[in-house]
Amino acid sequence: MEEKIYELCEIESMVYLDYYNGEYSYKEFTKKIESKQYEIINLVYDLLDEGYEEKDIISSIKRQGEFYKKSPEWFGKNDNSSNYPSEYYETKKNKKYPSHENCGSTLSLVKRFFATRKARKAEYAYQESEYNHLDDGNRKMIYTHMKAMENKKNKSKRKKSKRKKAKRKKSKR
Repeated sequence: MEEKIYELCEIESMVYLDYYNGEYSYKEFTKKIESKQYEIINLVYDLLDEGYEEKDIISSIKRQGEFYKKSPEWFGKNDNSSNYPSEYYETKKNKKYPSHENCGSTLSLVKRFFATRKARKAEYAYQESEYNHLDDGNRKMIYTHMKAMENKKNKSKRKKSKRKKAKRKKSKR
């Protein structure tokens, strides 16, 4: 399991380090992450096939993200314990995004995957049941729910940035 989790988290971390070191813009970085989503989902399916459960996979991704955040080879402070420090912590080459330092995109994608998977299973069970003729709006409800999950995430980010701007204005006065 540890190898697959490492491989899973390494996808985002490597692309993020490449962005940080100036190989491409943040917009290109997000496109590269999106293009790797299929690969990430396939790794999650491999873990599920090996018998691991959702909570095990998610907690392992969180642990791996914490390791990346502390490790000098990735995003941690260089404490001379590594032969190959990334010097990420000490430099300011590009804007830093803390959520990517601990595999935030990978974690949110995997959580969205499990939520969607549960919804699809429920939809399938509903279609196979004797009550499937009562309401055909179930599929649309699931799709709307998934979109709402994305929109909710985006709205909370906007609210946080608005709060930060308001605090900055107050501190300047």
